[in-house]
Amino acid sequence: MFTENLRKIFEGISNKIGKVLGKTGLSPNFFTFLILVFGFIAAYFIYLGFFKLAIFFILISGLFDFIDGAVAKVNKKETKFGALFDSVSDKTSEISWYLALGLFNLQLWLGVSLVISTFMLSSYISKHAKAIGGKSGGGIMERKERLTLIILGLFFINYISYILYIIAFFSFITCLQRFFRNYRILQQL
Repeated sequence: MFTENLRKIFEGISNKIGKVLGKTGLSPNFFTFLILVFGFIAAYFIYLGFFKLAIFFILISGLFDFIDGAVAKVNKKETKFGALFDSVSDKTSEISWYLALGLFNLQLWLGVSLVISTFMLSSYISKHAKAIGGKSGGGIMERKERLTLIILGLFFINYISYILYIIAFFSFITCLQRFFRNYRILQQL
């Protein structure tokens, strides 16, 4: 009940934002492009060790991830290319944050490598399964959980190594969840 009410509130906010920004004449893909711009700025600040600025720009990037979808949906400008561009922008900006962490501190490379490998594998399983008749998404460690943890890790930078391993571990669990859920679905086709 609470989550349903919360979803209605966010949907109402999303619709209002989409209507207002849709009147600017800017394409939803422009807002998707801003995900990359602010995501790369965040990565740069991670690399420099300015973690509070990095958190700020990660949040701005996340805001544009919310906005692009709102503008597309409310103004009936959803396209297959837009969905692809959004997905690629999300993954590219997120990977840039992890790579910047690895460049900031070379001792983090193993954790960074594991995170990128596991979350990309879970994404691949999801997209491929959907393409052949299965279901996409789901699992314990999706994008919003990873972003929450990376922000916490940047805020408490002394614990970032542990947080990377936590993200990697639960991303791997997500891989298993998606794989076996789709195994059951695809066996019935």
